[in-house]
Amino acid sequence: MTIDRTERSTTLTTVDSTITTGTHTSGAADPGVRTRRALYRLAGGALVAGPVLYLAGMLTCPPQDGPDTAAYISSLARDTTLTETSAILLHYGNLLTGVGMLVVPLLVRSAKGRILTLLGTLGAVLTMLNISGAVKDDWWRMVIGRTVPMDVAVRISDTVDASGLLTLWRGTSMIGFLGLLLAYVGLARSGVLGWWAPAVYVAAFVGMMTVPVSLTVVYGLVFTSLFAPLAMVGVLAVRRAALRIG
Repeated sequence: MTIDRTERSTTLTTVDSTITTGTHTSGAADPGVRTRRALYRLAGGALVAGPVLYLAGMLTCPPQDGPDTAAYISSLARDTTLTETSAILLHYGNLLTGVGMLVVPLLVRSAKGRILTLLGTLGAVLTMLNISGAVKDDWWRMVIGRTVPMDVAVRISDTVDASGLLTLWRGTSMIGFLGLLLAYVGLARSGVLGWWAPAVYVAAFVGMMTVPVSLTVVYGLVFTSLFAPLAMVGVLAVRRAALRIG
């Protein structure tokens, strides 16, 4: 009888171990799970890279003497290498941030904050992807600033900016600013981030409205702070990929 019990116990243990191992192996081999994990990692990496590119793009912005159109065009035309470097960094900063933010609502696991996070994310993504193409303006303004008299360059620039339907493309910036704030509040309400995230955003937004554009480095640091919490969200997304994803 002792031998029989021992054999039955060993058999049950072996069967249980086989079932458990099979389940884990099946989950790891599931193409859907692998795809979701890859997307979490890619989106998380984009959210970390986006703010870094933002910072690099803002710190390489050509110094601007004033807020008017002539000062802006002059700054772009002064150093073409700096202008192009800054524009391409800002382009990909916007692009990666916009694409990466699509994963943000998936990090919310409770009903609290879910709607705010979703609505905020959609508004922010729309703006990021729009702005990523708008930086092409830097190239043509740079060229007219070097090839035609400044008064003509200003007139061309102002005429383009006054185009009616252009607002549907470039006029979404406030939607993006509001969207980011809503997303941060939603993430804080759900516990994904702390309330420090919307606090940092509000402080950075106020700073962006008050710091002179001529203070290029300071303005760049303040502006980049708007997106700093997204880097933490990116880290959380990468960590989520290491967990079981249903």
